[in-house]
Amino acid sequence: MFKFIHAADIHLDSPLRGLSRHESAPVEAIRGACRKAFENLVDRAIEEKVSFVLLAGDIYDGDWKDYSTGIFLSHQVGRLGKHNIKVFAVAGNHDAANRMTKALDSPANMQILSSRRAETVKLDDLELAIHGRSFGTQHIHDNLASGFPDAEKGLFNIGLLHTSLDGREGHAPYAPCSVDDLCVKGYHYWALGHVHQQEFVLRDPWIVFPGCIQGRHSRETGAKGCVLVTVEDGSISEVETVPLDVVRWANCRIGLHDMADMPAIMACIRSAIADELASAEGRIVAMRIRLEGASHLADRLSAYPEQLEQQIKALGAELAGDDVWIERVENAVTGKLDMATALADDGVLKDLLGTILAIPDHPDEIEGLQDIITELRQKLPSEVLELETPLDMNNGQVTGRLINEAKHMLIGRLLTVGGIQ
Repeated sequence: MFKFIHAADIHLDSPLRGLSRHESAPVEAIRGACRKAFENLVDRAIEEKVSFVLLAGDIYDGDWKDYSTGIFLSHQVGRLGKHNIKVFAVAGNHDAANRMTKALDSPANMQILSSRRAETVKLDDLELAIHGRSFGTQHIHDNLASGFPDAEKGLFNIGLLHTSLDGREGHAPYAPCSVDDLCVKGYHYWALGHVHQQEFVLRDPWIVFPGCIQGRHSRETGAKGCVLVTVEDGSISEVETVPLDVVRWANCRIGLHDMADMPAIMACIRSAIADELASAEGRIVAMRIRLEGASHLADRLSAYPEQLEQQIKALGAELAGDDVWIERVENAVTGKLDMATALADDGVLKDLLGTILAIPDHPDEIEGLQDIITELRQKLPSEVLELETPLDMNNGQVTGRLINEAKHMLIGRLLTVGGIQ
């Protein structure tokens, strides 16, 4: 019997985009999260007395700014070496883009498999064969799996590959292949990387994306970690999901249907935040809150978005202090009867509301908007408009959201008297 850990997409020292602009952001905790998650992986490997660790690509996140990233990895892998735990890895697209990785030798107990052709490593004491191939360049569009050898007879066979498989949303189509391409090789377990969401593609044979070990932004929500595999008598007896993350990202959707008043709404939001904190099991939570549903209070909520956001952030601080960060509050609550009543009456208010409602939601349909955006780019610091920020003007969905939020805010202010109470 032996055990091994399969992990991927470590992205050590991944850069933080725009977090310094958020006063309440736990910048230091998030900056060190990928390192701490990797330390958790090493701790678990030692605790479980695994025979080896598999890393299926993207250990790094592009070029290092200095050597400290590589030195950190060497230290952690060295800890495994002291317990006779070997590490077998393949380079992914981010590793191949790193020019400095060649400047430091791999630790003695770590082997990065060849990028020239599929390489096989045999561990006779475990009756095991590991087959893998690294990325030689950042952009690989060939089917690398097709060049893997057939399974070694009489051995437990593992395939180690960084791939998009047959395509996954949000991930570049690198080293594409089909499930059949993998199954035909006759391996017992395929240890894949590249896709950041954990996925058990198949269980006979096992084809597994473990996901990244630490979420880095609001699209990487929920528990992140690795898988622990137990092999007995030449077959897999258990595959266990192991959470490793130290900061957990959450998209919290809160329905405010038919809430009676603002205290009821704030009580609902408080309960939702508390539930997310409980599910994170003591981790720091980075949370994006989206308010949804139809409510007669929609206009009041839309009228003063900054005040609403600060009220919600105050709730988070009350519940968990520095252990929760409300990254953004999105208000998608729609109105009910109040809007219909206002539009039914003749007058200036009806005309103003009609003009606002007639504004298209798609940016390309608003005459002159692109000129305004161009002028805005020239006036604002470049980092405010970069990717992964609330003002990413290269993203049509972001621009559409901003238009919709502005319409809601204007309508809310026209229909609300006295602000949020």
